[in-house]
Amino acid sequence: MAALAFLLECAAVAATTGVLTSLLVGVATLLPWPASQVRPALRADAAFVVGTLPAVVALAVVSAAAAPSLSAMLGWSHDHCGSHGHHLHLCILHSSGLRPVLAVVGAVALATFVFRAGGLLWRVRHTRARLAALEALGSARPGVFPVVAVPGAPRLCHAAGVLHRRIFLSASLEGALAPQELRGALAHEEAHLRRRDPLAALLLAVSGLFVPPPLARVFFSVYQTAAEEACDAEAVRVVGDGTVVAGALVKMAALQRRARDVAGVPAFGKLALEQRVRRLLDEEAPPALPSRALLFAMGAAAGVLTLALLHAAFLHHAVETALHILS
Repeated sequence: MAALAFLLECAAVAATTGVLTSLLVGVATLLPWPASQVRPALRADAAFVVGTLPAVVALAVVSAAAAPSLSAMLGWSHDHCGSHGHHLHLCILHSSGLRPVLAVVGAVALATFVFRAGGLLWRVRHTRARLAALEALGSARPGVFPVVAVPGAPRLCHAAGVLHRRIFLSASLEGALAPQELRGALAHEEAHLRRRDPLAALLLAVSGLFVPPPLARVFFSVYQTAAEEACDAEAVRVVGDGTVVAGALVKMAALQRRARDVAGVPAFGKLALEQRVRRLLDEEAPPALPSRALLFAMGAAAGVLTLALLHAAFLHHAVETALHILS
């Protein structure tokens, strides 16, 4: 019973912390920031850190709150529960009993997390199977990132792969583009792979398990739009003409109306088309910058977790007090 109460209480803490943090960063995300003055690559980095922050904070708070109990169970520290018997214990050794409110919140949070995680796992497995089938049909052309030429329909121009990075390009699309347009489209997809956008998309999807679905979609969309604009800038650098890239975007969008996204990265020309074309035609494309989103996110996660563990005793007591009041 103590272990079950501990699990449900930790689930309730994680869910509550994730929702509150996502609401705070969601408000900040929706504020009218002067985004046009910030380079797309930097906006994408910021959006990735913001999108993963609720999950990082939730895990850090739960880890810090559970640390004293787990440490005592493993014999690494003394049992602290006898020193505060006046409120609920977040402890796997000394449960205060399964409180109905916490039990319901924890059970719903845990069931929702497992359901959404199962859906994400199914989508990842389905995507991998689909990519493997397409790769078996096509032929790979060597390069910094291999281009898998897929015959006939489906109409693809996608960057894919977390570890095995490559570009899928259908013959029907390749024949529909002028040489410079095709060069720009491939440069755009290569930029996705250099930025490791498929990996970032997967990490954002995992982090979204700690966030209400509507906000998770907002965080994901903000990141994807900024990443697409950053890759457009790289395509302009390679081709040397923003109008060529804009023309390729419009042409590809018309050809890919029913194409589905692959591996978390939208097909070239599918996302925020009007906004991107206007930027390419009306403004000088900003210089391309390398993505540091994963580095920034890892630094933020390490900092938050270290800070939480350094103040584990305080957070543990604060969480117990809050749970006692709410239950």
